[in-house]
Amino acid sequence: MRFDPGYLLGMALQTVPEPRKVARDLFDLDLPREVLWTALALVVVVNAALGVLAGMMYPLDPAQMGTVLSSPVLLGVIEAVFMFGLAWGIFAIGRMFGGQGALSDAIITVVWMEFIFLMLQALTLVLTFFAPGLAAILMIVSVVLFFWVLSHFTTESHGFRSTGLVFTSILGFMIVAVFALSFVLVLLGVEPMPMPTAPN
Repeated sequence: MRFDPGYLLGMALQTVPEPRKVARDLFDLDLPREVLWTALALVVVVNAALGVLAGMMYPLDPAQMGTVLSSPVLLGVIEAVFMFGLAWGIFAIGRMFGGQGALSDAIITVVWMEFIFLMLQALTLVLTFFAPGLAAILMIVSVVLFFWVLSHFTTESHGFRSTGLVFTSILGFMIVAVFALSFVLVLLGVEPMPMPTAPN
């Protein structure tokens, strides 16, 4: 496997129709765990940099979003914790349900998802200048692709049979995680956005 941009872009595109094949190719690299953790940290930093850029282009109102959500740096820290926790979760929860995946496979899964998400995020920022409608659609596509890659890579890593069952399990854990994160954000002083009122 090569690591030049053209080859990586080709693999990223191949992830959509053949996610499990791409997963096998990546898992077979057998990269040292230190390299994988460094790669994960790198994509998190790049994502945080894109968040800072987006925040400069479209600044958020701290009065509405709170000091945490209006700060790209703090959002980057939260995402870093989420990504590192997600890698451990893919490994530990999969093993809990009888999977055979290694921690390195889980890290690769998160790194590859973040790599694809970074490309989509960069494209979304470009589209906001001249095609905001397409940018909004691409954001939805990014969420769908996140679950697509996560479900298939987790299935391949742990040797599960049903990708649909894996997806359902991931969705359930994500719902629990969202509630837990909401509770933490409330403790940090982030209040829900007020609903707009109809004019009299």
